Amino acid sequence: MYDRLALTDFIMALSYKLHHSGTKQGRPGTDYPVLASVPYTNFYCDEQPYPGFFADTESRCQAWHYCDIDGRQATFLCPNGTQFSQAVFVCDWWFNVRCDLSEALYVINTRLYGTPRENPARPHRVITKELLQNIFLK
Repeated sequence: MYDRLALTDFIMALSYKLHHSGTKQGRPGTDYPVLASVPYTNFYCDEQPYPGFFADTESRCQAWHYCDIDGRQATFLCPNGTQFSQAVFVCDWWFNVRCDLSEALYVINTRLYGTPRENPARPHRVITKELLQNIFLK
């Protein structure tokens, strides 16, 4: 069991090094925020025209908000070294996120709760004696 864990750790470390080789080391607090707790900011869900996930630009995108369809707000903090990517709704490494574009991407949330253009429900098949005979007897 120990060897399997050691191998897994080695593979993960190697994968990280390969993925991040050649990337510039960031300076905490300068290149990306380093917050220990969710900060108070001036973001309010009732000021948003639609529910969804929103990067908090005042926290330099380390914090993000979820506004539900009932208007409730929940705020979360990305781990240090990461920022909330408004483009894909996840915390990502700071060098992959353009926090300055986040507010322009808020509109992506409209896709989350949109109504379908067509009725996706189709009539259910009715199980008849004939259908059962065709399935099981032939």
